[in-house]
This record gives sequence, structure tokens and C-alpha cells, in this order.
Amino acid sequence: MKKRYLKCFGLILILAIMAITSGCSAYGGQASAKAGGNDAQSNDLTDNVIFALYNQIDINDKKADIEKDLGATGNTSAEGSYVYLDPDTGYAVNVFFNTNDLVALKVLIPTTGARELIELSNASVSKEQAAKIAPGMTLSNVKKALVGQGIEMLRMVTPGGADKEAYALAWINTDGSVLVVTFDAATNTVLAAEFKESLF
Repeated sequence: MKKRYLKCFGLILILAIMAITSGCSAYGGQASAKAGGNDAQSNDLTDNVIFALYNQIDINDKKADIEKDLGATGNTSAEGSYVYLDPDTGYAVNVFFNTNDLVALKVLIPTTGARELIELSNASVSKEQAAKIAPGMTLSNVKKALVGQGIEMLRMVTPGGADKEAYALAWINTDGSVLVVTFDAATNTVLAAEFKESLF
């Protein structure tokens, strides 16, 4: 059962990363965001305007309520999600809804190059360091093991748990390589970690 859960979770994480990738190329200079408060981010990061829209959309929000608050409908993506754009920041949020039209997954889509995210993260993370991030580690221990800030770029309902959430933090190096660590939102412990040569 646990293996099946992790396999399913891994597929969703890959899908989310693909959404980031496709979103970056497809929506390069016209996207969305603002600032708000996610537990996983430090206050100085959440105050940045690029997170505004991402923080405005919460898991289990109704699609109709989101679009009423934004005064706009999302653009449908090839994956069946909706992309909400913020022309003021050049960032967007890719949102996947469940069958009840409630937010099941949201992904921050940076502008092409994601310079703001790279500067905010200010990370220096190697493959070797990434390999030491193991399931069960606490957020506190992960932060101690890595240089720079982890930036929340994804939040989702975990497979098989309607009331359980997970979030992904990205440590982005200046060359664009990135360590993505997914945490259980209730316990702030690591579920999975993946080092990628490029955010895009």
C-alpha cells in the first residue's frame, strides 16, 4: 500500500514539475502572483509580490470563488488545469481542480529565467547534498543541511487523503539547477526529494 502511494505521489510530483516546465515556456512574459503567508516560507519571502496570486489560492478553494475574487477565468492548459495570470508580475499559478471543482493542486509558474526566484532562493545545493535529503527528515533539519532558502512552488492534496496536504520547496542554484523537496504539510517531514539540472 505504501509503495503504491509513493508511486502515485511521484507521478503527481512529476506532473507538477512538467506543469512548471510547460508553463514557463508557454507563459514566459505574462503571468501572475502576490504575497501571502505559507507556513513553509519565511516572512521575507512571502512579502514578495511574485507570490501574491499563489498565496491567494488555497487548497479546497472553489473554482467559482477564485474566479469571482480574481475577476477573471483561467486559461485551460493541455493537462486539463487552469492557468491564472498576473500581468503585473509576469508570474502565474497553474491550478488543478478535483471533480467537485475544488483546488487539488497549485503550482507557481515563474517567468522565463525565473531570476527573482533564483535571487530569493540564493541557494548553493549540490547533487551530493541532495542525495542526503531522505524521507522522514524534518523541515528544520533540511534547512540546516542546505545553503539558501527553500521556496514553495507547489501545494497539493496528497493521494488518498482528502484532508491531507503536501507542499514542495525549491532550492534554486544560480545556474538554474534545483533541488525540489516535498513535505507532508501536517508534520513538515520529507516525503520525497529530487535534484534537477534545470528548473525549466
